[in-house]
Amino acid sequence: MQDFLLGFIIVFLLLAILLLAVGLLYLFQQLRASQNKAENVIKNYETQLRDIQVKHQRDIEKARQQSVNASRSIIKGQIAEQLAPLLAGFPYLPSDSHFIGNPIDYIVFNGYTDFKDRHIVNDDFELIFIDIKHNKAQLSEGQKQIAKAIEAGKVRFETIRITDDGNVELKAWSSAKKSEPLPPANIPIIPPDSNIQPSENLNNAFRNWYAFLEKFPNAYEPWSESDDNLLKEKYTAGMKINELALLLKRNPGKIRSRLKENGLIKKK
Repeated sequence: MQDFLLGFIIVFLLLAILLLAVGLLYLFQQLRASQNKAENVIKNYETQLRDIQVKHQRDIEKARQQSVNASRSIIKGQIAEQLAPLLAGFPYLPSDSHFIGNPIDYIVFNGYTDFKDRHIVNDDFELIFIDIKHNKAQLSEGQKQIAKAIEAGKVRFETIRITDDGNVELKAWSSAKKSEPLPPANIPIIPPDSNIQPSENLNNAFRNWYAFLEKFPNAYEPWSESDDNLLKEKYTAGMKINELALLLKRNPGKIRSRLKENGLIKKK
C-alpha cells in the first residue's frame, strides 16, 4: 500500500512538473512574440521617421533652390534694367536715358544730347517713359495708369519757385496735344446721317453749348507763356475774374483754376 501511495505521489509530481514546464514554455513564447511585435513597431516608426526626415530635407533643398532661382531672376532683371541702354537694339542714346527705377525704369529725353553738346534744336525732341520687362513680365496696375495718363495727354512740366519771403510760385506748361471741344456729357452726339430728329430740349442744349464756345473760344486751348504772363499782369493790376475771362476768351472756372495753379489764389 505504501509503495502504491509513493508511486502515485511521484507520478503526480512528475505531472505537475510537466504542466509547469509547459506553462513556462507557453509564457516564454508569448513574451517572445510580444517582444518581436514591439520591435517591429519600433522599426516601423523608425522607418517612418527616417522617411519624414528625408522628405523634410528634400523640401528644404527644394525651397532653397527656388529661393536661389528667384533671387537670380530678380538680379538678372535688375541687371537688365540697368544695362538696357547699353544693349544692342536699344533705340535711344544712353546719355538721353535716365534711370528712375520706380514706378517706371527710365525717362528718355530723346534729342537732349544733341541739343546740349551741339545746340541742335530738333523738332522731334520728345520725352519717353520706359519700363524694362524681363521675358513675359506684365505692367503693374500703377504703370497702366501712367500709360493711360500719357495717352490722354495729361502731362505737363512745372517749375516751383520758392522766393526769399517763403512764398511758392508755380508755373506750368501743359501738353500741346489739342483735342476738339466736346459737348457736355449729358448731350448725346447724333451722327450726321442719322434720321433721329433732336428734341427742342436737345436743340437748346446744343445752342447753349455753341454759344459758350462762341463766347469763350479758347476754353479748351492749351495755356501759353504769354497767356500766363497776361493773366498774372492783369490780375495783379486788379482785374476781376469775369473780366479776365472775357479778355482771355476762357470761361471763369478755367481762369480761377489757372490762378490757383500759378499761386495767385491760395488753394483751399
